[in-house]
Amino acid sequence: MQNEQLSVLVANLKRLLRRGATKQLMNILDKTHMADLSIIIRELSPDNRIRLFSLIQDPEDVGELFSNLDENLFLDLVKDVELERLVKIFESMASDDAAYLLNLLDESLSDQILEKMETEDSDDVEQIMSYDEDTAGSVMVTDFVALEEDVGAKQVIEALQNKYLDVEMPFYIYVIDEYGKLVGVSSLRQLVVVHPEKPLKEFMATDVVTVKTYTDREDVAKLVSRYDYLAIPVVDDDNRIMGIVTVDDVIDILTDSATEDMLKMAGVGED
Repeated sequence: MQNEQLSVLVANLKRLLRRGATKQLMNILDKTHMADLSIIIRELSPDNRIRLFSLIQDPEDVGELFSNLDENLFLDLVKDVELERLVKIFESMASDDAAYLLNLLDESLSDQILEKMETEDSDDVEQIMSYDEDTAGSVMVTDFVALEEDVGAKQVIEALQNKYLDVEMPFYIYVIDEYGKLVGVSSLRQLVVVHPEKPLKEFMATDVVTVKTYTDREDVAKLVSRYDYLAIPVVDDDNRIMGIVTVDDVIDILTDSATEDMLKMAGVGED
């Protein structure tokens, strides 16, 4: 959304909030991307922020909004949200985003949320939280498509349609051997042009570029940028795939890095 459009939307929201026009406000929220709302909400007074935020009911929408907010604004909005609602919000988020935001919260509140989350979700988030802040492990997504090398193309497509519906960015199919080690990768394009019965091992690429969980995240970003990948797999020391770093996270890493460099050039501390 362009700056001029955002300015008009901010003015309309302020007017509707003064009038208490809940129905019209909800109609606008339904049509507004949460990334745009994260910019708009900064322009509102604290009271109006809370009133507008209270109208967002979908946990996924709230999670996306939280992921796009500045740290201070996130902490300001989250403090009055009930625990049960926070649990649903964090369960709906990508594991890397949830881990990042939980690390910003008071430790006792973070622990309460993790304790009440679904076991699989909380395990993924806690795993990411265990890695150092500037490593690939801290920004990886633990939802990815990994299938054994003998699986046929038709079965892979069926798995994508059934088992992997919730995977955020299924750009690539990662191929593992019987021991769970990464041995290859296939793009979606490769998958749909081969014979349905052809197994992954016969058309996968074997020269897979990977990073370790402890690889510096800026080095990961440079690799993705260099090869124009949409995602890069993160493996442990035994070459078992642990997660993927996606291109949207790479953009965030490069933006943060550029901002830090600009501040240093201006003689301003990073904090």
